[in-house]
Amino acid sequence: MKRIFIGSFINSKSLSKKYPFIKKEFGGFLKGKWTPLENLHITYKFIGNSTDNQIILIKESLKTILNKEEPVHLIFKGFGVFPNFRNPKVFFLKVENEDGKLEEYNHYIQEKLSYLGYEKENKPFIPHITLKRPKYVDMEKFLPKLKKYEETIFGEQFSIEINVIQSILSPKRAKYIKI
Repeated sequence: MKRIFIGSFINSKSLSKKYPFIKKEFGGFLKGKWTPLENLHITYKFIGNSTDNQIILIKESLKTILNKEEPVHLIFKGFGVFPNFRNPKVFFLKVENEDGKLEEYNHYIQEKLSYLGYEKENKPFIPHITLKRPKYVDMEKFLPKLKKYEETIFGEQFSIEINVIQSILSPKRAKYIKI
């Protein structure tokens, strides 16, 4: 069994340069592990534990979009949290995509996988890059920083590749591998 999801790795040079700054700005009052730079990604669909046969079916159903570089303009701008500001379990960088390509890809993935019996997401698709899953947040310091950087662009990217990605978890960190 492999723990998998459908996603796109982020390979933005501009974001790579600014990631240490983001960690410094928010690290003092957001306790927890930062996502390593090489693991930054956008998730379209988390699938979970899957057999090799299931993975073959998933790859076959998504073959028209998998492992191909596609021109898409992404802007990494501002931050957010899930599920809400009173209970921030995920701290993320917002991803803007003005031409709607990410939403189109997400819709396509949800549709194709629903034919294989995977449930469509019932929440709206919010393109984002998870930076940290905080264990503790000092809200007095955190909220003003969020406000301060809400219009700040931290990078951009001009293409994406959609992949089936295996998530290998360990106590030290997660490792993500294209399969």
